[in-house]
Parts: sequence; structure tokens; C-alpha cells
Amino acid sequence: MLNESHSSSASARGHRVRELVCAYRPLRDSDGRVVDVPTVMLTDPRTAAAVLAPLIADQSVEVFGVACVSTKHRLLAWHVLSRGTRASTPVSMPDVFVPACLTPGTTGLMVVHNHPSGDPTPSPDDARLTLRLCAAADVLDLPLLDHLIVGDEHRYFSFREAGLMGATPAGR
Repeated sequence: MLNESHSSSASARGHRVRELVCAYRPLRDSDGRVVDVPTVMLTDPRTAAAVLAPLIADQSVEVFGVACVSTKHRLLAWHVLSRGTRASTPVSMPDVFVPACLTPGTTGLMVVHNHPSGDPTPSPDDARLTLRLCAAADVLDLPLLDHLIVGDEHRYFSFREAGLMGATPAGR
């Protein structure tokens, strides 16, 4: 038998249930202006880097973001997952996929982070993270389309272009 230690007033009103409510709002820059991007069609790594890099490239610390995209690679939502130090940023595996799971129409995602040094060359940790993300995406049946690292002067590294993303399921 359970020992009910709730007060009689708590029992009388019952337990409260929380509702998860998600809202989308325009992305704003540090001055409060709405951020515009040149296109929302992220059809290839170069275009994705050109659209997403300006959102994080000027940061003095590593920033990790998630781009949710549709079947036609249309950018549906952008979420900054973490801000770290000059040399790293923490990435929680479950948290990477939450924006994609909660954004209607998402059929794939891209992850992007910056290297404040300006050199987009991936570290061994970046490569290990990409493999872990690919494995998690496979379990969730939510394709990880690319992991981009952005540096200075429009330089970027694409794990997809480098052939380091693993096999892509047929038809995606």
C-alpha cells in the first residue's frame, strides 16, 4: 500500500499536468534586428555554409547549432544548441535531435559549429562527434545531412563533401 503524504488540499485539486508548447520567432541579431538569409534552400554544402556560417562565424567562442530541413532541403528552423570556450563546446546527443523532432516538416538536419581560430579543419573530437551523431540519427530515422565547420573568410569544412558521413539511406 502506498503511503500518501500529500495534503488534503493537494489531493482535492489533483495533480497538475504540464503542456509542452513550442513557439517560433524570427531570429534576431545582437542589435535586435531580424536576421535575413539569402536563401532557405540548403541544397549543397557550399550553399548551406554560405547561409548558416554568418549566424555563428563571428563568435569568439565555439557555437554549435542545428538546422532543421524539409525533404527539399528547405531551412525550417535554426537552433543554437550550445556556446562553449575558444577551444570547444559541449554537445548533448539527445539535445541535438530535439529541435528536429519538434519542428513540423523536418525530415533531416544539419549541424554546424564554428572554429574561432578561423581554421575549419576538423579535430579528432569533431570526427568522433560526427560518427556518434550519424549513429544516433540512424536510430531515429532522421538523416544527418551534414556536419559543417565554419571558419573565417568564408572557409568551411563539410563532412559530407569529405565522404566522412557514412552511407546515406536510399531515396534521401
